[in-house]
Amino acid sequence: MTRTDKVVEKLREKDLDLFLSVTLEGSNKTVRYLSNFSGDTGVIIVGKNERFLVVDSRFYTQASQESDFELVKLGNVAFFDKVLEMIKGKKVGIEGSKFSYSWYKKLSSSVIFEDFENEISQIRAVKEPDEVEKIKKAIEVAQNALKRTLEKFHVGMKEREFSALLEYEMVIGGAQKPSFETIVASGYRGALPHGLASDKPIEHGEMVVVDFGALVDGYCSDLTRTFAVGSVPQEYRDAYETVLKAQMTAMRQAHAGMEGREIDAIARNVLQSKGLGKYFSHGLGHAVGMDVHELPVLNPKYDKKIPAGVVVTFEPGVYVPEKFGIRIEDDVFLTENGYECLSSFNKEFTYI
Repeated sequence: MTRTDKVVEKLREKDLDLFLSVTLEGSNKTVRYLSNFSGDTGVIIVGKNERFLVVDSRFYTQASQESDFELVKLGNVAFFDKVLEMIKGKKVGIEGSKFSYSWYKKLSSSVIFEDFENEISQIRAVKEPDEVEKIKKAIEVAQNALKRTLEKFHVGMKEREFSALLEYEMVIGGAQKPSFETIVASGYRGALPHGLASDKPIEHGEMVVVDFGALVDGYCSDLTRTFAVGSVPQEYRDAYETVLKAQMTAMRQAHAGMEGREIDAIARNVLQSKGLGKYFSHGLGHAVGMDVHELPVLNPKYDKKIPAGVVVTFEPGVYVPEKFGIRIEDDVFLTENGYECLSSFNKEFTYI
């Protein structure tokens, strides 16, 4: 089945006429996922016999080259009016969290909307072989960039310098751009799980957390490595080895069909056994694809089963306030029989 065939099947299950997806300034990757149109503004409408792509004059040529959807040229008509003309009186599925309130308010008096986000997430979750290959390429670009950045690192380099250099190396190495804003957090700032790079110098005797990824051909990678800057206390190394053990134990025991919370618990239990569980403040991981954060997720509340064919992150961490942080993250392909770790950058304890 094609991707749109799968959408139509879900529409029939929910007794809906159409699926509508809108991207404004690149806000929604589902448009590209289904239509292959990579422009940042457009609307797709999918139904039993409908495959429409609505764009304005900026994208007519691009849309005709990229997509096999029927092209609807906007002309001098507003997006709202053109879309309303096409869906008026229909029962339409939308992705609730990605559909703007202004669009909903203008259209809902003439259209019956129903949330269809879970159905789209289920379709997008299971990666096709070519999608996995694109994620692998995004991983390769990111890993090569980190290698080149570490070769240029020196004690005293500011976190922001490290981040800028790494992002530059990713783009030079083939990325469209970083898949998210790079995290570089050293020393006490490492205890901030999302500590974006600052002007703090990276000093001797600290751990530095580097969370980074590349966007290549529309697909993301998401990796984290933590390094010791010169000699560090044994406490830091012990914590690092426990985080690595938590990650590897969870990977080796994970397989499709397990609930997200079951996989999370494997890693969490390893950390708790060493008294570090209280410092693990987020879920073990999330799916990655066209978006850097997709469903399904691995966390203590996610009680749904993980389907075969997803790419998910395994990223346990320990964050000790005012002291240090450690996180190790890889992108992992799950099957019924186990896992394939798609990333390969060294994660043994490393001094830089």
